[in-house]
Amino acid sequence: MLLSIDHGSKYIGLAIAHLQTKIATPYKTIQGKDVFLLFKDLHEIISKEKITKVIIGHPLGLSGVNSEQTRKTEKFIEECKKEFDLPIITFDERLTSKMANNLSSGKQNQGKQNHAIAASIILQDYIDHESARYNNQDTITKQ
Repeated sequence: MLLSIDHGSKYIGLAIAHLQTKIATPYKTIQGKDVFLLFKDLHEIISKEKITKVIIGHPLGLSGVNSEQTRKTEKFIEECKKEFDLPIITFDERLTSKMANNLSSGKQNQGKQNHAIAASIILQDYIDHESARYNNQDTITKQ
């Protein structure tokens, strides 16, 4: 199982995907809290869901420039690498919040739930990217 994290300043969105189905689904949104409690929750989820890899959205501006949120997320990524004995992968998350807003328009609690939806978009993008890369390599080796 894969776990994706959309690390926001107020909420942390989570999504999961089975390696067999390769379909990302929103899992839950956690209220931003102190790192100790957040890591406690993440350890429980990693154990319960048998997570083998964590993908964390890397927020860059559209021009590729680092923002304050980029710096906060990079610090969080470094803490995750120390905390979890799993591969921690960063993946570009540009425009995922906007896409999540569009997907959830009109639904209750959309502000909070958007983070889990954004995490599922990040995870699906990652899965699709890795599948395309694998298929590309397979095509190259067959030629």
